[in-house]
Amino acid sequence: MKYPIRTVSKMTGLGIDTLRAWERRYDAVHPRRDERGRLYSDADVQRLRLLRDAVANGHAIGRAARFDPRELRDAAAPTETADTLSRRVIASVIDVHTLIDAVDRFDAAFIESELGRAATLLGPRALLQDVILPTLRTMGDRWSAGRASVAHEHLLSAVVRGVLGSLLRGHGRTDTTTRIVFATPSSELHELGALGAAALAASGGLGVVYLGPNLPADEIVRLVGHIDTDAVVLGVTAVGEARVAVEREVRAIAAGLPRDIELWLGGAAAARLGAALAPRALALRDYDDLIEQLQRLGARF
Repeated sequence: MKYPIRTVSKMTGLGIDTLRAWERRYDAVHPRRDERGRLYSDADVQRLRLLRDAVANGHAIGRAARFDPRELRDAAAPTETADTLSRRVIASVIDVHTLIDAVDRFDAAFIESELGRAATLLGPRALLQDVILPTLRTMGDRWSAGRASVAHEHLLSAVVRGVLGSLLRGHGRTDTTTRIVFATPSSELHELGALGAAALAASGGLGVVYLGPNLPADEIVRLVGHIDTDAVVLGVTAVGEARVAVEREVRAIAAGLPRDIELWLGGAAAARLGAALAPRALALRDYDDLIEQLQRLGARF
């Protein structure tokens, strides 16, 4: 059997971004590809499950990916330590389907509690990659299939926004020389990607100025002219009727920013706009790409 990446994510419990990162950065598996994307074999799925369990047992993924089959089975074998019990508790806390069930019940308090607990246990990076992103994608798929309403989607977005905002405030730094501005341009209302990126940067010890969504280009350029900034990060989905307006705003920001300030783009439209504005703008494919750039500027994770 061959399985697409979304199916493998559900079969293994690993986030799609995690699967991509393990393949790209650690050569963990070698899925085949066709015109629709990655296709994983049964052997790939089994290996990913073993790697997942080895990591849960405390082995670094970079080391576990180099184990031979016997070493990997030994590393993934269950243990009876307190750490294993703790990991099992974490696994129950971050179950995506439990969160989706709560959205179906409009139980915002439960979702907020579970995300808050996951944030405490896992930290911002794992919370974003392995909990929030898979949950948002699952909700988006349900909405597209007519199995969730706009109200469901708005409820989840509101709770996620609150949790990420709390993380950003909790990790805020004033004693760093590196500062990054995060925003979405005018007409771009989808802010969760940019807010998550800002929280991630703050958790890495960098200074963050988060401006929120739908900010005019001239306001972003004017602000950057008055503060010491290393980079501007824009979330861009540019969907529907907003596409032309968002692209126009991004071009204006790229033209108006001083040349020594980097411009990074993230979101569904990042690759297209990044290619159009290269080399002025850098397109980030996912949070792993963002982390690499943040580390280049001195972030520690």
